Amino acid sequence: MTNPKAGHTSATGYGTNSQGLRDGDGLTSPSLTNLYEGLHGNGILRLGDGAAGDSLRNSIISGTPGFVTISSGGVVTVNGGYCVLDGILYKFANGPSGTEAFTVGTSTNFAGDLPSVPSSSGEVFVVVYLVGRTTPEANIMYEIGTPVTASAGTPLIPNRFLSDPSITANTDSNHHSSVLAVLRYTVSSGAANINAALSTTATVFDRRTFIRNSPLYLTPMTDGSIGDVTTSNAVKSAGDMDAFFASPENGDLAGSPFGAIWQSHREDRSSGKHGVIYAAIPKNLHATAATETVVLGPNRISILTANTTFTFDQENIFLVNPNGGSAHATLTASGDFPSGHVIEVRNISTAGSFNTVFNAKTDNAAAANINIANGKYARFAYDGTDWHLLFKS
Repeated sequence: MTNPKAGHTSATGYGTNSQGLRDGDGLTSPSLTNLYEGLHGNGILRLGDGAAGDSLRNSIISGTPGFVTISSGGVVTVNGGYCVLDGILYKFANGPSGTEAFTVGTSTNFAGDLPSVPSSSGEVFVVVYLVGRTTPEANIMYEIGTPVTASAGTPLIPNRFLSDPSITANTDSNHHSSVLAVLRYTVSSGAANINAALSTTATVFDRRTFIRNSPLYLTPMTDGSIGDVTTSNAVKSAGDMDAFFASPENGDLAGSPFGAIWQSHREDRSSGKHGVIYAAIPKNLHATAATETVVLGPNRISILTANTTFTFDQENIFLVNPNGGSAHATLTASGDFPSGHVIEVRNISTAGSFNTVFNAKTDNAAAANINIANGKYARFAYDGTDWHLLFKS
């Protein structure tokens, strides 16, 4: 995608009646506040970021999300798209390829109060921004500052949108916002109202914040140096994550209400090293929170011939050929497993009479060895305490 600073630094696409952040251009407070909003995850999501062949992928001109067009009579038109505010995805200005127009000083989607017509001609700033409120103007709000005559100083950017971005004293639940543009109008005295006092054109300061969170790149985590995929250095639990730095700098993920996703590694039975994506998930939130770790993928498979002990981040699909050995092949679960963990077992032996064996509960009976004969299949699940037989052919 286009560097998100492009519109700020050059105002490309807005024409001559616009300013960016080049030397000599004006600096407005949303240039800074939108940085904080973007770091907090508030801003525009561009579909073009994921479309290599789209003609507007590397463009910030008209037709792209959040682009603002000015017409006479105080009419402002916003090009539609998607945005994220306080973690919630919204479609604004009727979405991609759509637009939404409102009139400064007349339309009711404003924050604060409309200013009075100045006694002398001057200038005024208008902030156009995104909010979670759908009505009355498709998630778009504006706020007008106080007109100031040139002799009295520089007009100030309105700031109510920073603390009360919505309508009626910020009674909305989503208090987050993201500025699309700042408009600088000249205003004349003696008009009937503030709308009539506005100039036919305005200087446009592009202040859009583009956020990009796809794809999500996961840095491989290891307790060793870069590239160290030794099994003992794998970060494979919330506890391992907390112990990434030793006490007294250890973390507090385990037992917290937060979840996490990360990548580490594992070693298969043939000594191959593979990446694994783990997720820490809180449970017992109604009582004393605890954290369990699951493997998100992919499915792990092993072909075995003898007794095997396995952990939660090793294989979950077992193809067992006891005929390759000299006796029954027993599978044994070792260590902590997350509730809901499922393993699948198939005896692929074509000769002999050796079974594959796994200890689990059947119905309400106590746990016992389950024998899986030649060519047969079984599926087991862990409930947090015991293994249970789900199906056996």
